[in-house]
Amino acid sequence: MTAAQADYPVYEPDLFAPDALREPFGHYRAIRDLGPVVKLKHPDVFALGRFEDVREALRSPETLISGQGVMFNALFNVPVEPPLITQAGGDYHARLRGVIAPLLMPAALKAQREILKSMLSDHLAGLMARARNGEAVDAVADLAQYLPWHAVRELVGLPTEGRDRMLLWSNAGFNCMGPEPLAEEDTAPFMEPRTWFRAVDPQDLATGSWSAALFEAVAQGKLMEQEARSLLSGLVMPSLDTTILASANLLYHLARNPDQWAALKADPALIPAAVLEGVRYSAVVRWFSRVAADDYAKGEVTIPKGARVMIMYGAANRDERHYPDPDTFDIRRNPKDQLGWGNGPHSCVGMHLAKVEMELLLEVMLEQVEGFEAGPAALGANRGLYGFEYVPLRMR
Repeated sequence: MTAAQADYPVYEPDLFAPDALREPFGHYRAIRDLGPVVKLKHPDVFALGRFEDVREALRSPETLISGQGVMFNALFNVPVEPPLITQAGGDYHARLRGVIAPLLMPAALKAQREILKSMLSDHLAGLMARARNGEAVDAVADLAQYLPWHAVRELVGLPTEGRDRMLLWSNAGFNCMGPEPLAEEDTAPFMEPRTWFRAVDPQDLATGSWSAALFEAVAQGKLMEQEARSLLSGLVMPSLDTTILASANLLYHLARNPDQWAALKADPALIPAAVLEGVRYSAVVRWFSRVAADDYAKGEVTIPKGARVMIMYGAANRDERHYPDPDTFDIRRNPKDQLGWGNGPHSCVGMHLAKVEMELLLEVMLEQVEGFEAGPAALGANRGLYGFEYVPLRMR
């Protein structure tokens, strides 16, 4: 190992400890302040936490590769066949993404917008009836979950059987990201969807749905059948918890910052900027890992070939080197370059759907809700996702 490789700062606290998972932002700042490349003690990986360094890493898929897994443990980094889209690279990844991405682009979603808004508006009207009776609602279960869950039902078009476990599957998939072994009851839900998606009968898929489109691509020779089944999980699994938590986080911060809600009330044109600021301020996806396929130089430090690297989305989005006053929630910031949905060829394929769902949530709330307050909320300790498990809201 060269002197450059050995001369890096070390960060000793365990980022996967429950307290660190619930309150990560002090750790993020400490890592950013140590340097562009930091060696973690636990897990034993290199870490990139500054905005420019994270963005560059995400744009370097040939050097920092995902093909050896994106988690922090050997068990769930074992390659599968066909490769998951998160682990695919090069032309193979481009081919898979070329099939799935058009289904989720803004133009394709435009026709669904009014349908989803009508569903959500009716749902919120029912919640407001409860609010008038003095009841609090849960921003997570009652509000944030509604649209992502129904989007899976209405747009993805999967059969009813198994849907009731998809939220559990999505949460478990990210929770298995950490370096420590989990109990069987925690890992089992991670394995279930692989079996479920392999067994789905194409005849049971809703006509004209996104899932049916994947099997049409098989008929057209664009995909192998097993690739289509693998991509089904790419439509569902990242679309649930990530958007649910991002929506709940956004509502919590609007509730705790009534001046921001007032600004949104006064100018609904700020809705898209508010969504982006919510994702920047509380990046739901904490991190993914990559492996250095070659030496990777950053500043005066070289990450050696073969090393695993933590790409810290949440830390990058709070980098004061890029965003002035990053620890302030400000919906006028309009951070179009935020990294909460990634960047480069592996950016989140469902980010446009997430934007639509979050924008519709704010649109409907602006129409029906004058104001709201958040009571004591409970932060989760998922090893891959940051956000609230429960947020009581009093709406008026």
